[in-house]
Amino acid sequence: MNFHETKMGNVFFNHQMPELIGALRQIAAALSKPAPAVIQLAETGEPDFLHNLFYGKYEPDIYGCVTVPSRLDQNLKEAEKALLPTLGQSQRLFEQYQTAVSERNSAIAEQSYCCGYRTAVQMIVSGLIALPPQAGGGPDEQ
Repeated sequence: MNFHETKMGNVFFNHQMPELIGALRQIAAALSKPAPAVIQLAETGEPDFLHNLFYGKYEPDIYGCVTVPSRLDQNLKEAEKALLPTLGQSQRLFEQYQTAVSERNSAIAEQSYCCGYRTAVQMIVSGLIALPPQAGGGPDEQ
């Protein structure tokens, strides 16, 4: 007895195979049509924006994303000028403390950047994937 003569063969050739061919045709049709991007990136004026961002060459001032650190920097410099003369012998210890805090803050900023970048990529990929329509209407109807 050949496979096509069995009940499983009959189901395979008469039902499963046509469904498989139909699914492959739908995939081919979907891949042949250019789909519009779900997410539109803001115009940055820089053609390699994503490339530069990925490789850590992102400079916020180039893309107009500058906050106002100059005022904050000025406040910090004034506070340091007032503090350093009062420290005397403790100035070396204070500088060690500043170095340790700076290293910690850099590590936290790097970790935050990595987490934010991962989240952004996941959100972009999620936005590019079309969800199938739900049967029965909205999420409230179940």
